[in-house]
Amino acid sequence: MKVNDYQNAIRRFEPDPALKGRIAEAVLSDASPAHDHRFTRMAVGAIAAVLLIACSAGAVMAASPEFRAAVLNFLHIGETEDVPGPNASLNGEPDVSGTVIGETVKAQYIQMNGNFNVARDGLLCETRVDPDTEAVMPVSFWNIEGNTAVSAGVKVNKSEISVDMDGTGFNGIFYWYEHDGELNAFKPSRNLAPGENRDVNASVINIRDKTDTVVVELALDGRCEYFYYDLNAGITKGLFEGTDAEDMDDLKKADLAPDMSSALLERNDGWSYLDLKTGKVSTLSELAGVSGFNMACFLNDGSIQLLKWIDVERLGAGNVDCWLYDPADGSTTKVLNGERVYNEFNEPDPCGVVILGRYCLDVDETGRVKVIDLKAGTSIPVDGFVYDPEATMRVSPDGTKILYAKFDDSGMMFVTCLGVIDLVEGTVIEFDRAKQAEMFELKCYWLDNDRVAISGVAFDDKVTSLYIYKF
Repeated sequence: MKVNDYQNAIRRFEPDPALKGRIAEAVLSDASPAHDHRFTRMAVGAIAAVLLIACSAGAVMAASPEFRAAVLNFLHIGETEDVPGPNASLNGEPDVSGTVIGETVKAQYIQMNGNFNVARDGLLCETRVDPDTEAVMPVSFWNIEGNTAVSAGVKVNKSEISVDMDGTGFNGIFYWYEHDGELNAFKPSRNLAPGENRDVNASVINIRDKTDTVVVELALDGRCEYFYYDLNAGITKGLFEGTDAEDMDDLKKADLAPDMSSALLERNDGWSYLDLKTGKVSTLSELAGVSGFNMACFLNDGSIQLLKWIDVERLGAGNVDCWLYDPADGSTTKVLNGERVYNEFNEPDPCGVVILGRYCLDVDETGRVKVIDLKAGTSIPVDGFVYDPEATMRVSPDGTKILYAKFDDSGMMFVTCLGVIDLVEGTVIEFDRAKQAEMFELKCYWLDNDRVAISGVAFDDKVTSLYIYKF
């Protein structure tokens, strides 16, 4: 299974310096809006299977749907999508076109001479990276009306951050805009103070249903600190100020609950649970009554998933235990007990579970798949679908669909097959895509609960493309 941001592929492919710059810029501009920030995590050590906690700020996994069928019906569309190549006649304006694939999937193709992304409300935003500060800047906006891009007037705001982290002053900027009740913030600059350490890296995290406050994460030498930032007043306040976690000097990462009522704190000696309402910090293992786990994360309903990876000699990926802990009532339920983890290098026949947050895939020796809802305890086979270990898989923001994308083997990243497992409708739809030799596709991700996006850049460093699919 390939890592979602395709860093491995980028390392295998060495484009010319100009294209390398465009690739880096595209990754920054496409991946950094605050509503897409919540962290993708992966298992470490000998575990080859990727654990995807597929995410967006304020929504990681939604409540499980009630499956409407005993079997998920599989449809492979016979029509192969002819993906359009780079449009050489672009003049700085977006080029928009579209089609319907197999009378089932609506496709929209957007191309520009530069980097851009599309917000969930459909607003198209062109971005650039400031070469001096490395901050991502929105510079132009369009509304997409049919196959036409209409210029839109949107106010762009610039905020300055000035805080201290371990005696290292951080002075940076980030850009943001508000549109249709949604806040969109972009990747901040690195440290701007002359002579200061420029290795302090900053991120902006959106707070669900708030447009006046964000959370700023600073990372330095394997440590993180978190701050509230008031966008109107320009005031920064420590996120953990006044709590038991205020003076923690070994915080590696924090996972914030969807409603911002609590946080999971990853420290050198394990995981802690912070109640942001009372300010009390507790050891997570004591609260849950579980020891030895090495990964924890919030699910969308506020419950916590605990994972314990167990290495098995010569097995490759090993086994996994999984618990669900509910802070609301203090209950803990073990939902996986020493299950074999899927690893494509397992011998003689790869099989096992692939964990996707609340859901996991149970793959048998023939590659056939069942979708397991770990919370509800249901198991639904996917009729006709065979698991591909080379595929990337992501769960939609509301947790009702699973995206999977298969890639070619040339090292030039291109999605050759795209599909969606719909857990509510009980369907699986996939189609093949015809490769354009001129394109290098960087990312495949959920744009919202119904639309999947693939972004890429032309080899000649002139055109950036975004392909959007509605299943």
